[in-house]
Order: sequence, then C-alpha cells, then structure tokens
Amino acid sequence: MVYALELRVSYSPANFSAMYNAIAAEFTKAHPEITIKFETAKSYDELLQSTLRAQLIKDAPDVSHQGLNYIRLLADRGLAVPLDRFISAEPDWIQQGVADAIRNIGSPGDKAYAVPYSLTTPVLFYNDALLARAGADPAKLPTTWDGIFDLAKKISKLEPNVSGFYMEYNANGAWGFETLLFAHGGRMMTKGEDDIAFDQRQGLAAMATVARAADSGMMDLSRDNARQSFVGGKIGIYLTSSSLLTDFEQKIGQHFMLTMTPIPLAHDGKTLAAGNGMMMLTKDPARQEAAWKYIKFAASPRAQAIMAAMTGYTPINTAALSDPQLQKLYREKPNYIVPLRQLSNLVAWYAFPGENSTKAAAMIVDRMQLVLGSKLSAQAALDDAAKEARKLILKK
Repeated sequence: MVYALELRVSYSPANFSAMYNAIAAEFTKAHPEITIKFETAKSYDELLQSTLRAQLIKDAPDVSHQGLNYIRLLADRGLAVPLDRFISAEPDWIQQGVADAIRNIGSPGDKAYAVPYSLTTPVLFYNDALLARAGADPAKLPTTWDGIFDLAKKISKLEPNVSGFYMEYNANGAWGFETLLFAHGGRMMTKGEDDIAFDQRQGLAAMATVARAADSGMMDLSRDNARQSFVGGKIGIYLTSSSLLTDFEQKIGQHFMLTMTPIPLAHDGKTLAAGNGMMMLTKDPARQEAAWKYIKFAASPRAQAIMAAMTGYTPINTAALSDPQLQKLYREKPNYIVPLRQLSNLVAWYAFPGENSTKAAAMIVDRMQLVLGSKLSAQAALDDAAKEARKLILKK
C-alpha cells in the first residue's frame, strides 16, 4: 500500500476555509500522492506568532501563507527557505506576471523567500439602501474624502443605531494607517530606513482622516462586530480589504445591494497591496519537493482563478484573468473588477525592520484609537507615534 505524504499548510484568515479547501481538492486530484492538512489562524498577526512558536519547538508547518508584511521578518530570522532554485525552473512565470510579483513583493533582499499568492487592496463598500435613504446615487458616489464624510454624516443622521462610516483601523500590521498614509503619498521610513518618515504632512493627513471618521459618526467597534453591523445594514460606508467581497455578498444576500469603489488617492498617492505569500519552512528535502508542488499549483492559473472567484482577492498570475468562469464573473459582477483597476499604482505592505516590528505597528494602531476616541488630536497622536517608533525601531 502506498501512503500519501501529508503536507502541513497554514493560512489566515480562517474564514477563507472554503476557498483553501477547494484549492486543496484540485491539488490532490493532480497529486494524489500528497494530502493537505490545513492549520489556520484568525489573523496574520496570530499566524506569525504561532509560526514563531512552532519554529522554537521544531513543529512548524511545511508551507505557510504569511501576510506580505511579515515575509521580511521571517526571512531576516532565517526561518524560511530561499526559493530561487525552485523558481528558476518555472520559465512560464515570467509571462504570467508571477516573476514580477516575486521580485517586487516576495524578495525582501537579494533572495526570494515567498511566492505571492493573493493581493488585496483597500476599498470602500457602500450599503446602497442607506445611500438611497440619504439621497445619494450609487452610480455617482463621491471620489474625495470630503464627499465621503459629508455622505457619512447624512447616513448617521438617519436613525440612532445607524453609523455612516467605519474603517478597519485596528487591522493587523498597521494596515489602516498605512492605507491612509500611502493614499496621501507618504511612506513609513526613509529610503535608507535610517529614520521614521510617517511624521510628515502625509502622516498628519492620515491621522486627520481618522479624526474626520469619528466626526462623521464612526463608532469604535471591534473588527468582527463592525463587520456584523455592516452586513446587518447598520453601517453605510465601510473601508476594508477587497478580499471580503464574496464573504459580504453571501452574508448580505438579498437584504441590500452592495457597491464597491477604490479609496481616494492624492495626486502622488499609492494603493496599499496586502495579501499573503507562500513561504517554505520545511528543511527536509523530500517535504520540500512536495511543498514546492503545492506552491507551484497554488500560483497556477487554475488555482488563482478559483481563489479570485471565491473571494475578492486579485490573482497574481495574470493568466488566470483569461479563465472563462472568472471572465464571466467580472462581466456579471463589476465589483470584482475594482481591485484590477488599482493594480497600476500599488505599494507593498510595509513592515518595520528589526525585532520590534510588530510592537511598533501595534503602537500606531493604539494611537489611532486615541484619535478616534477624541483623547488625542491628530497631530499629538502622530508626534507620539513617531517618538515611540524611533525608540522601538531606531533605539533612539
């Protein structure tokens, strides 16, 4: 009897289990000698921490779908396997855009440590029913922050238990702050990473946007409670990741129509590219061979088309866009095209260098919360965040 090799693969967030199971089922058809055992985490932060703990006791999974901002951290700590020798055997990836994605996102230094699996962009979800009640036209939505917050205030006045706006400021990796900072044309550190750079006018604009969100009626809810409120019809405008599109559609059902748009960008603004990349953690040669088969399949046009159709993720393999089922989806549901329109203006999800990277990101989120609760002004929060970041990252 021939026994299949069981490959351990970890991913986050856990609510995408249906999509990952579909990928695994297709993979096993092509590779019956390998079975996939998935391990999940609620967030990329939790996935990173569980991976670090598992490495300490030599019990890490073979492959891990890590948040794009944590590729650098795992590579710097020597926990991931360089993939260059595997990638060099995939010439088709040059034409399919995978090679560019690896170079731009999966290579924090001079070696490749991740094959990007999915991209997600920050977007605005609108509840069309609340828009109509506020006198707005879903076909003519605002394209500036001024217009968005004016509309949010009108929605907040509809009834006491309705909020006009929410943004996932509390997402891991300082995603919310980076989304606003990059949209205003800023950067987290200088090019040489010798100083903090988010304390310039662009960073102030980002923090001021949080203050304006509070003024428009945003309540400080947990991420999960906010999502429940939105699908329950209690939030009018919701800023989050495009990857939630399918999940929102399924939970909203026929209760109201959903419209999705890009977030506003300054003339020099950029769109944050989040998502995850596949990293090989196993050092065993036989398991590495199986791990690469999984990574290669998950980056293939077929798997990428499945992933895109079952989420709001954007495929990194451009050949997937020719998939007939995916093309049909884009024709019938224009919301799914929105992230594709953002691809020409992306900037990578940033992680600070050094051992205090996650602490610094969490600290920035804490300062945003103080602004949201009117406990600190935007300027005071920005100054304090920059001061603390210099202590944590630059040891100043």
